[in-house]
Amino acid sequence: MEQHQQLTTWYVLFALTQVTTITLVLVDANPLADRLSAAGLLVLNGLWFLAFGNRLLRSGVEDWHGFVYAVGSLALWAPAVWLSGNATFALFGLVPQIYMVLPATWAFFPMVVFVFTPQLLTWLAGADAALPWPAALLIVGFSQAFGWAVSRIAQQNKQRGELLERIEALTIEAERARWSADIHDTLAQGFTSIITLLQGAQPNVELALRTARENLREARALVASNAPSPLDGSSLEDALRRLLASAPLPSTFRVIGDPVPLATSVDVVLLRTVQEALNNVTRHSGASRVDVVMRFDTDGVSLEVRDDGRGFGDAPEGFGLRGMRARLEQVGGTLSLSSDEGASVLVEVPL
Repeated sequence: MEQHQQLTTWYVLFALTQVTTITLVLVDANPLADRLSAAGLLVLNGLWFLAFGNRLLRSGVEDWHGFVYAVGSLALWAPAVWLSGNATFALFGLVPQIYMVLPATWAFFPMVVFVFTPQLLTWLAGADAALPWPAALLIVGFSQAFGWAVSRIAQQNKQRGELLERIEALTIEAERARWSADIHDTLAQGFTSIITLLQGAQPNVELALRTARENLREARALVASNAPSPLDGSSLEDALRRLLASAPLPSTFRVIGDPVPLATSVDVVLLRTVQEALNNVTRHSGASRVDVVMRFDTDGVSLEVRDDGRGFGDAPEGFGLRGMRARLEQVGGTLSLSSDEGASVLVEVPL
């Protein structure tokens, strides 16, 4: 999109230069036949650009095809200059085109030929040069500097475009990872709880239905890109109490210290961490109970989820624990694991 806008700007410059040059040719004092012939050659030069030069500009490839374009353009423009000196004005559009279809070092040589063509033709015609030779040399130097700037800008725009594409790809990848973590932390955990409860037969059916309803609300919240549904309209402490009330294991929840309001991002991370920890306890620990302690102090807030199961052992960290660490890094938090008389997951987030 950005490249298209930049090319459109150049096309406007080329069109204005072409129209102005043709107008100057048609109003000069040369014979009518010469003026019409020169104007016709300039029109053909414009068509040559549309047919071939335009394709080179859009492709962005700078190779020997640029020389083909430069030779064709010179073959149409030089006779126009022979017929009418005012055709020289077309250089303002032709020189930038050369630098846009050739590398700056390659473009120097055809540029010199274009700049000195009017000088050479007037000399062959036995007339005074249209420009003093020092002025022509000055134009050569200016054209090279201008062409180098055009090439540099084009290269930077290309690099910026590649960078933007990379950023977009990384953003999409991060968003996919976030969705994967959200689904893993909520829906997958909820359905695991439902399966566990249903395996306990009839007494747990009502609790399973309540868990299913909670996960349905969670799914709708995820789709709407809102905060986790347990947090809707309530504090983190209340959301954790409801979460533990629906857990398939006996559980307790304590708050130590004076609760302080936390950023929404911290609330979400802490809630997701407890959800994942409860999921691990249910699926892997073989525990008979789980206890959650939330502590507020002057340095920050911490959450510990402890069970009386078999502990972590030597098993490698799975997707859930890696997801916990990734979430905590976003809010500057840390994750600690221990297996002393069960398993403990300790999360600490600075305030």
